[in-house]
This record gives sequence, C-alpha cells and structure tokens, in this order.
Amino acid sequence: MSEINQVKAQKHLEVENKRHENEIKKTRSENIRQYETEVKKREGDIQRMRDDYDSRISRLKNEQEQKLSQIRERQSQSIQEENNRMNQELDNLKKTHSEQVGEIKLSQKTEIEELLESHKRTLDVAKQKYLKEKSKFDA
Repeated sequence: MSEINQVKAQKHLEVENKRHENEIKKTRSENIRQYETEVKKREGDIQRMRDDYDSRISRLKNEQEQKLSQIRERQSQSIQEENNRMNQELDNLKKTHSEQVGEIKLSQKTEIEELLESHKRTLDVAKQKYLKEKSKFDA
C-alpha cells in the first residue's frame, strides 16, 4: 500500500504543482497585463505633461515676443520723438545763429560806414587845414 500511497501522493503532488504553475502563470499574466496597463497610463500621463509643458513654453514664448514687440515699438516712438525734438532744436539753433550773424553783419556794416564817414570828415578837415595853410603861403 505504500506504493499506492506514494503514487497517490505523487499524483497529488503533480496536480498541486500543475495547479500552482497555473496559478503562477495566471498571476504572471495578470501582473504583466496590469504592468502594461500602468505603463500605458503613465506614458499617457507623461505625454500629456510633455504636451502641457510644450504648450506652456509656446505660450510663454509668444508672450515674450509680444512684450518684446511692444518694447521695441515704444523704443521706436521714443527715438522718433527724440529725433523730432533734436531736429527742432537744431532748427532753432540755426535760426538763432543766422539772426546773430545778421546782427553782426549789420553792426559791422554800420561800424564800417561810421569809420568811412569819420575818415571822410578827417580828410575834409585835413584838406581844409591844408588849403588854409596853403592860402597863407600863397598870399
């Protein structure tokens, strides 16, 4: 009987081993399926996070470009205003300069005329003195 019991024990052991192997296979396949599901889910999460990050980066770049464009526009306006102010100041300086040149020319012309008049009077006085002295010697 011991052989029968051994055969029964052997068969029971084989059945238990097969059942255990089947349970392990089933558990493995469930674990693999669960793992693949989690991997897909997490990869989807990662992809969503990447997409969100990329869209955020794009949005920030666009905002920076808009701000930069506004700053450039304001800078251009400031430069234009400054150029206009500088041109107006230059025109004012040119006008002032030309007026000063005109005043100087007029004063120099007047001074020359006065000098010429004074010179002419001096010559007339000298001529009269000469003629007076000459008339003393002639008479």
